[in-house]
Amino acid sequence: MSKELAIIDLITALSGQTEAMADDAYWDEATRSVYTTDMLVENRHFSLNYFTPQDLGWKAAAANISDLAGMGAQLKCLLISLGLPEALGLDFVAALYQGFQEACQTFDGFIAGGDTVSSPVLTINVTAIGECPQGTHPGRRYQAQAGDWIIASGFHGLSKVGLDALRHQWPAFQTSKAAHLKPIPRISAGQVLARKFKRYALMDSSDGLADALIKIAHSSKQNLVVEQRKLAMHPEIMAYAQQLITTQPTAALEQTALDTVLYGGEDFELVATVPELDADILAHFHVIGRVQALEGTPPAAYLQSPHTETLQPLSLQKTYQHFGSATSHE
Repeated sequence: MSKELAIIDLITALSGQTEAMADDAYWDEATRSVYTTDMLVENRHFSLNYFTPQDLGWKAAAANISDLAGMGAQLKCLLISLGLPEALGLDFVAALYQGFQEACQTFDGFIAGGDTVSSPVLTINVTAIGECPQGTHPGRRYQAQAGDWIIASGFHGLSKVGLDALRHQWPAFQTSKAAHLKPIPRISAGQVLARKFKRYALMDSSDGLADALIKIAHSSKQNLVVEQRKLAMHPEIMAYAQQLITTQPTAALEQTALDTVLYGGEDFELVATVPELDADILAHFHVIGRVQALEGTPPAAYLQSPHTETLQPLSLQKTYQHFGSATSHE
């Protein structure tokens, strides 16, 4: 178990709020409100070498708005706290808040307050408050059932490609760079499910597609089987894999591309399980597998190869770990 998951388990046990902490956001049924918070630290989660202040404000907001989308909720407001180094002046803060404001206006919310302190490193903490309108139902990661379809929005892996392209100053990969610098939370896609279903599993994929699948499987005590041939593969993913292979000859093109899709992270797409499909759902999502009852098999997420019926378990070990050996997202 990673240190991050161990900390979450510790806090959950101390608080006694197992139900309240079962998702990436807290659902208050009495008020129909949803609450989430997230922190970004310079040189751990972002670099000012290629983030403009405005794009950074957008992304910090988007990370939290995506957690609301992962509950089928809408944005209401943001509370923003900043730890600011002395070297960053008012022009930087103004541009940063332009990014926050742009995200709020795009998703029909507003900035409701926050805090500022002096800090040796730029630190951004955002709390997002959302709501599920009457007649809609929140998606919970423990609500998958055998027979459900597994669906995902958009392309996974692009943010990872964009990050590496920005780090190495590669001139190509413009779609991937945009996905990393200015991701689009899938609020409208989440709302489609919230209006249609009383029971469905849902979460965003900010820590990777495999991470979302594994967490839904474990929380729902089900087996999620994803078909490799159904995973959406953007052309820039294959171009990225080819770029890596020119410098790392031992890497396999297909495996490199596949690992990027499954474990890249920071895509802010949605992953869900639903009992049925229709045209409205398929306009926002694509089918990637089924929830299956595998006799004698513990809850897990599996990848089915197009070449064999063998099921390969997905692993959290390949995903980004906040307290792992990786030095930084950036």
